Amino acid sequence: MNFLEALSQTALIRWVGESDWGYPIVLTSHAIGMALVVGILLMFDLRALGVGSRIPFAAFRTYFPVAWVGLVINVCSGTLLFLINYTAFLHNAAFITKISLLIAAALGTWALARDIAKECGGGISRNTKVLAYACIALWIGAIIAGRIIGYISVPE
Repeated sequence: MNFLEALSQTALIRWVGESDWGYPIVLTSHAIGMALVVGILLMFDLRALGVGSRIPFAAFRTYFPVAWVGLVINVCSGTLLFLINYTAFLHNAAFITKISLLIAAALGTWALARDIAKECGGGISRNTKVLAYACIALWIGAIIAGRIIGYISVPE
């Protein structure tokens, strides 16, 4: 039995997949985590584009720990959801797209924060604004791909 198969057979994963309450609770947690992460990071991206320009970038330091909490919620809930039927997810184009977009969005957000820290005090460069637009597109793309996962059937 491989590692993923062993994990998928644990009592917790079976409860999530088979009980009346497990799946809805975990899916709701995933949505809340996504709202925290993406909501805060979209505000950061929009601020980089000039929306709310009177709000200093330093104000986001207060919100980033909340985004980290959302990320932890999403990693935990996403892992539980994945393990319910990991074999199907590994062959689902929407799932693979979602994970790829999430990685790209995370790297883009890291680069955006780094660029903004370098430009702090001055204006936001054109390249940094392009990166902010790209991050917005990547986060939205990941959400869309995540919603499509359940509608794509995997050939058996």
